[in-house]
Amino acid sequence: MKTIQRAACALASILAVAVLAPNLLRAQEDAEKAWTMLFDGKDFAGWQVYFGKAGTGNDGTFTVQDGILICSGKPAGYMVTEKSYGNYTLQFDFAFKRPEGLKDDAEFRGNSGCLIHVGEQNALGVWPRSIEVQGANRQMGVILPIPRDLKCTRTFDGQALASVLRPVGQFNRIEIEVQGGDMTISINGAVVSTVRDCELTAGPIGIQSEGAETHWKNIRIREK
Repeated sequence: MKTIQRAACALASILAVAVLAPNLLRAQEDAEKAWTMLFDGKDFAGWQVYFGKAGTGNDGTFTVQDGILICSGKPAGYMVTEKSYGNYTLQFDFAFKRPEGLKDDAEFRGNSGCLIHVGEQNALGVWPRSIEVQGANRQMGVILPIPRDLKCTRTFDGQALASVLRPVGQFNRIEIEVQGGDMTISINGAVVSTVRDCELTAGPIGIQSEGAETHWKNIRIREK
């Protein structure tokens, strides 16, 4: 009798999986369809560049190689989406080119970042009015208001960053959850910083050129 009961339970489990599997698959497919690629791995359609003055062009600062967006880091400036966004999840993979001879990652001074809610140009040097999600290796995820008196509340968890940050040269997965003036920034699945009550609530998204060669891929957005 026990053998029959066990067999019946096993059969019921198999049938339950068979019934649920299509629904789970459809849910996964729908979740993937909700994402829109901001960079198609081929060209810069949907983006503009800015290097300090109107009318400046991209003369090799941003290039595409094997589906990866490569930024030389020079001169200082940024790529920015033509479209404005307010409520969304932004996700991308980000890495610095590892310098030859680098033995200690703590000595690496490479810098870059992602700009959220891009607004007025030249609010701080070449940088626009925005919220910068810091890309500098030792402070990845730190929040920097531009200009510095821009109103917002921010947090940063250095221990969380240290526990997940990958070596220089390897890609880190960055996810920025944006709900108007509130943001949550995760790196490789760990929440490292937050923004609350920012006076900026919508705007384009920017990618910085700030001195070091950086690589970007899988740049995608899911709007709410």
